[in-house]
Amino acid sequence: MNTTATLSRLFAGIQSDLDQVDALFQERATSGLTILNTASMHALASPGKRLRTALTLLSGKLNTYRFEKLLLLSVAFEMVHLATLIHDDIIDEAKTRRGNATVNALWGDKIGILLGDYYLAKTAGLIADVEDFRVDHLFSDTVATVCEGTILELMTAGRADLSEETYFEKTQRKTACLIAACSKGGAILSNASDEEIEWMYSYGINLGIAFQIIDDILDYTEDQSTIGKPAGNDLRQGMVTLPLIYALQKPSMNGHQQQVQAILNGADHSEKDILSIVHWVNNGNNIEHSFATAYAYADKARLDLYHFPASPNRDILDELIDFVVQRKR
Repeated sequence: MNTTATLSRLFAGIQSDLDQVDALFQERATSGLTILNTASMHALASPGKRLRTALTLLSGKLNTYRFEKLLLLSVAFEMVHLATLIHDDIIDEAKTRRGNATVNALWGDKIGILLGDYYLAKTAGLIADVEDFRVDHLFSDTVATVCEGTILELMTAGRADLSEETYFEKTQRKTACLIAACSKGGAILSNASDEEIEWMYSYGINLGIAFQIIDDILDYTEDQSTIGKPAGNDLRQGMVTLPLIYALQKPSMNGHQQQVQAILNGADHSEKDILSIVHWVNNGNNIEHSFATAYAYADKARLDLYHFPASPNRDILDELIDFVVQRKR
């Protein structure tokens, strides 16, 4: 799949609105303090897929499209997303993201923390200007939940006995809740009914879980040339994800469970040891099982979406589900 071409086609109808979101983000992210502004512009120089902004805008198109409000909300959610990425890089001690040096690699952890905090502070003004108490609560609850998810991720790192239940709880809190907030926020500002708002929230949760499962699959099936980092990187960072959970549930005659636990416990290991685990996870039906789980959540998202009447905008949200489960990052 050509990711750029696919998204360009799907987002063609909202391209000018996406550009306005980018412009307002840069305007609000600009600081008079040189070092903060330089770090901020560096962080902004590596844009993502703008999936969250598109979800906010497209959800707002299912009823009454109020772009002046959605513009503010979209920028606020993108700022939160970027703040969490900057903070994650510090926690993970990451030196690169999307092939570029991280903020913490260039300016240190202290500037990175404060830049993330700066973005979060800026969102307060954006949300205030939306002037909808439901959005106030949605936004504060979402930021709090993402923090809880990150803490849960830290608490469960290095655990070979991580359960599927805990994995999905962590995934819902850390990844899916922000995606769900985008679709719910768009619905709120479009004057959707309470029932429609909940359908869009459920759509976002299910889409977000599918998104994270696919990311976790790609960590085992792709490599530096396709995803910008070596296979098995999650394991290197002490993270047990769904493909590995499925592998660990089955007996192994080759001591792989013990090898995984040793790596997670911080024992000395080589690149060959990591690749041995990657090969083991790929050799069973763990990847197929993980794909099946991602597809099941994608189907749930589709059922949520199909409560709405057929329309071109619903079709795009539907195709975004396919994009999420078929992409290569």
